[in-house]
Amino acid sequence: MKVFTIVRGLFDTRKRSLIIDDNFIKFENKDQNKDLFTIIKKEDIAGIRYGIHFIDGYKFTIGREYQIFIRNKSDKELKIFFKLFYRRKLNEKHQLYCDIVDELWDRFISDVCHDYYLKFKNKEKFSISGIEIDEDRIRFNKKEILFEDLELKQYRHHFMIFSREDNYNNKMLYYLKDKDAVILFSVLKTIIKDEQLRTKEISDRKVSGA
Repeated sequence: MKVFTIVRGLFDTRKRSLIIDDNFIKFENKDQNKDLFTIIKKEDIAGIRYGIHFIDGYKFTIGREYQIFIRNKSDKELKIFFKLFYRRKLNEKHQLYCDIVDELWDRFISDVCHDYYLKFKNKEKFSISGIEIDEDRIRFNKKEILFEDLELKQYRHHFMIFSREDNYNNKMLYYLKDKDAVILFSVLKTIIKDEQLRTKEISDRKVSGA
């Protein structure tokens, strides 16, 4: 079990507990004395999105809000967030955000990704973040890209899916804005790695004459 203390910001200075256990997430996101916590059981966790929302002032950025949305199987989201302004406690707040995200991946999200990967290995069709994943290709916006032609390019707040053969055949997804984009990235990265290993094995067999 890991316990984090979250202070949301200037106008909400109450110390709230976030408990991440192997079997559940428990967050003190309410203000009623008899009902302070929202609990999501591990088996009910379906997805996640997270990122940094930058807060703009009149002429420049004055702060940031770290946001984490955990989605259950009923498609409801638990929002975990905290703000900082004028870089006050920036390193501390940023480390807290990273530690929470890492803990969620270690205990829950990696398992969600693995479940999707097993669907792929079992040749089941499924969709993540609006991308349909088939046995040998992905489809989106009436376009498709074979896995052998698929490339990913990762950036700080988003990533791009594109075709090696046709750079105009692409799609950009944001980790915070797009539902389960971080899960999609992880699953596609694993599938591409598998495809590369499979291609190498075939090539090696041809060279050896097997």
